[in-house]
Amino acid sequence: MAVGSGIYITWITGAILLSIAMMPIFKPPYTKVRIEGFIDMFRRYWAHMIVVFSVYLWKDILDGLDRVLMANTQLDMTPYVYAIEGDIVLWIQEAFRTSLLDVILTHFYVMGFMTVTFASFVYPIYFDDRHMADRVSLSMFWVYVLAIPFYLFFNVRVTGDYIPLMETVAYDLTPEIHNWFTRIDPFTNGMPSLHIGLPFAIWLTMTRWDEDGRWMKFRRLLVVFIALTAFSIIYLGIHWVMDILGGMIVAVASVAVTERTQKGIWTLADERLFTRKLARLIDDPRAFFSGFKTLLNERISPLKEPGSKQTSVFIAALLLSTGLVLLWDATHQEFPVEGVEWPTSAAGSDDWLIGIEVDPQMDGIDDIEVSALNISMENSRDAVVLSGPNWIEEPSISISGPYLLLNNKSRIDLYDLESITDPYSPVYSVETDFVIEMSDIGQDQDGGPMIVIVTEDSTISMNYEQEISDLEGIPPDLETLEVSGNSIAWSLKNDTSGPTVYSSFLTGTTSETSVYLNVEANEDQDEFLMEESGIDVNYSNASVVDISVDGQSIAAVVDIGPIKRTVFVDTISGMQTLISNPLWESSSPSIGHGNVAFLQIPRFQPGSTSPEQSEAPQVFIYQIDLNQTRQLTFDDQESHSSPQVTVGGVGWIESGIDGEAELKWYDMEETFEPYSSVLLQASVVLMIPLVFTWARQRQTEG
Repeated sequence: MAVGSGIYITWITGAILLSIAMMPIFKPPYTKVRIEGFIDMFRRYWAHMIVVFSVYLWKDILDGLDRVLMANTQLDMTPYVYAIEGDIVLWIQEAFRTSLLDVILTHFYVMGFMTVTFASFVYPIYFDDRHMADRVSLSMFWVYVLAIPFYLFFNVRVTGDYIPLMETVAYDLTPEIHNWFTRIDPFTNGMPSLHIGLPFAIWLTMTRWDEDGRWMKFRRLLVVFIALTAFSIIYLGIHWVMDILGGMIVAVASVAVTERTQKGIWTLADERLFTRKLARLIDDPRAFFSGFKTLLNERISPLKEPGSKQTSVFIAALLLSTGLVLLWDATHQEFPVEGVEWPTSAAGSDDWLIGIEVDPQMDGIDDIEVSALNISMENSRDAVVLSGPNWIEEPSISISGPYLLLNNKSRIDLYDLESITDPYSPVYSVETDFVIEMSDIGQDQDGGPMIVIVTEDSTISMNYEQEISDLEGIPPDLETLEVSGNSIAWSLKNDTSGPTVYSSFLTGTTSETSVYLNVEANEDQDEFLMEESGIDVNYSNASVVDISVDGQSIAAVVDIGPIKRTVFVDTISGMQTLISNPLWESSSPSIGHGNVAFLQIPRFQPGSTSPEQSEAPQVFIYQIDLNQTRQLTFDDQESHSSPQVTVGGVGWIESGIDGEAELKWYDMEETFEPYSSVLLQASVVLMIPLVFTWARQRQTEG
């Protein structure tokens, strides 16, 4: 449940108080409001409360599942909705846009919905209208259930996130509200709109079963609320017009299902009958179980001579089971790399993912192992342990193509992982007569390995033959250094030019270029960060603390004071994009193959001294061609580190709260496993005789 936000507590408290304050206005004419009624409603309608509030127990689970499914499959139906509607919602927002409406409708959107939802459920049970309470609670439940397939398989993004000139007014009203919305809303659950579907279903339910007009005033309130909500969700840049239509259709369907199911459900779940059944069980267990056996036989007996109804159930079960298997595959594209039990750092390039593991239960020079996984090998999930001299301390690790570099302050090991002779033994392992402060590996113009080493007083290079050369033009006061292919990039300590990345080439031309990084956000976001952390946002004195390079593309992390932000730079076009959320701490970029993988802490609380106030670092990926950032990991109980872009995927280290860690790789290309295709094929074939049988049974029964 998404709690812990001051604005959330304000909204929900206001909604409860407002609902109670309105009770004398919208109560049935013959009733009175008394304190005792609140105590009685818990005693009389606890099963109804379980039915309604169970929605909130699995809503977070479904939202998380939806986020993973969207990240893995990209089931985005928004372009089709936009092709139908065009800019209708944009015209409405631009026509009525004022700062006062921004504030009023944002609070109405959240607190108004809470108020109506709370009142719609509480009023019937408080005034002991069991006839209406049975139906309203079920209608609310079925609205959520019927919306699940849409949220999982018909993802429609919010309008302000898709239409270029549209603004997500509600989500960005204040940084605190933005953080709260990102916790409870995947931003892809546009269709259907539950802000319309839920109150419309309640209105339909009351209209259908309010036989003596006792709820007439409340029904009129619902009509006004639905109209205002329809305008609000469009104005605020959240929903499409079709989302409103979808909400209405789901509401109609939920009331129809309620009409068919309410008798059977409340026959079993009625609180009064439950108490009687419990008393019978205690008084005479044998008679109780005998009656239960008789009831069970009555339910099973129709299956002995199945009709179209039973066949329909079997078809639905087949479709559901097949869908669940496919859903499992679509939400489990990551797998642990076998053979790496205690990973502490990782590196990746092209077809290779490398992990270093240090066993915390041991204490000796045999505790450190380096393992390599060739991702291009079909169905390969087992890493190979590299050989070579033992490491007394954990080495630094970097990789460029098939060339792997391991080093500490005074030793260098070079591997050629695609060597024909011995790919898992070092090409050479040498002790140096200088101290290594920083190092990385790239490739020269001929594709051979080129090691770049920063010593105490110079920057040098070492080739495949261990020949050492000075690299000209690299200053001594480096903050970061990154090599990729024949490119080299760096940042300086205490750079008076501001957050700047410098780049050049290892061989050939040595012309130096510099890029000033722009990571500025809007004033409200910066003020929020300063107020929460007590640290000033200072762009002029910001520093580049981490960089990743891929040819002419750069991803850099800039420390602006209270937070670090990640920016992508195309040095050819000069285009810069802030790819991290301006309010979230980010780090550890890795760029390659059209993607940038990096870490962010969702719902980050600057200045917090309590780990519980912020989530664990999660892996995000920025797709350069799509200019879109999406989240890959969603478990806030797991911490992530060392994201690495490889061919067709991303690797990272995942650590649990128990201290155990795994090296994982995420496949961005294959969504479904081979067995899923077989299952889908078998289901399609099996559906033919089932549909034939169902059709024949329907005709016979007719």
